[in-house]
Amino acid sequence: MPCRTGVRSISGEDRYPARLRDGGLRGHCTRFVCVLVLFLVPDSVIFSEETQQGSTSAAADSAIVLEAFDYPEQIGQFPDTWEGRSGWRRVKKGLYYTIEEEEGNTYLHAETTGMAIDAGRSADVNLRIYNRLRWRWRVTSLPMGGNEEIEEKNDSGAGVRLVFLGGIIPKTLKYVWSASLPVGTETVSPTNDRTRVIVLKRGMRNAGKWVWEEVNAYEDYKRVFGGEPRPVKSIAVITDSDNTNTYVEADYDDFLFLKSPERAPTEEREETHQDSLETLP
Repeated sequence: MPCRTGVRSISGEDRYPARLRDGGLRGHCTRFVCVLVLFLVPDSVIFSEETQQGSTSAAADSAIVLEAFDYPEQIGQFPDTWEGRSGWRRVKKGLYYTIEEEEGNTYLHAETTGMAIDAGRSADVNLRIYNRLRWRWRVTSLPMGGNEEIEEKNDSGAGVRLVFLGGIIPKTLKYVWSASLPVGTETVSPTNDRTRVIVLKRGMRNAGKWVWEEVNAYEDYKRVFGGEPRPVKSIAVITDSDNTNTYVEADYDDFLFLKSPERAPTEEREETHQDSLETLP
């Protein structure tokens, strides 16, 4: 298992008022404005950095181990380095994310019926350098009828969000384990057109098993949003069923950002030489 450390934050839900969605209120997000966003943007939540800790780089500065939930003293509790949000409100009660232990490993467990709370922490990661995100998750029960393309059914068994600051409404990249959408689906959230949803897993085929994921978040951002991403300001998870009102259960562990391997100079020279040969008459 990777080495463990922390950095903090919280996440974002998927809705904001029509007056913001349909235009206006553009410009640089100062600290004062960012605070206002928490009240003006019900479901585009930015998690605070009040308890942020330093990140740890792995050997050769190739990885940032963001979160491994090594809090054995907090088993059965919501991790105190994280925050919960429901819409724009910070939530301190009814938090259904808890630290649990299994075979000597601690992880984040989520279990609810009919609720929707985001949990997350700040990250401050530059995707241009650490462009790949790796984590593992496990789904035990998915929301019956959940569909991330339909507002009235917009529940996910498991979801991982990257929230980018850079304006009044933050852009969010959301990876989901969906109950119904095919793997590979890329869509716009039905409740927030600044959230892009990418389906990594579907259904109960791997239910009850830990599954590793690794995505090139940098390339995903450029493909679904266009342009270069601002730094990742927070990472969050969401397991929810407020729309389907059905039982959901999932687990999360071992979040880290990685650099993509760089090609050796000799490999680059060989490719350049080969390309030049192919262009000869």
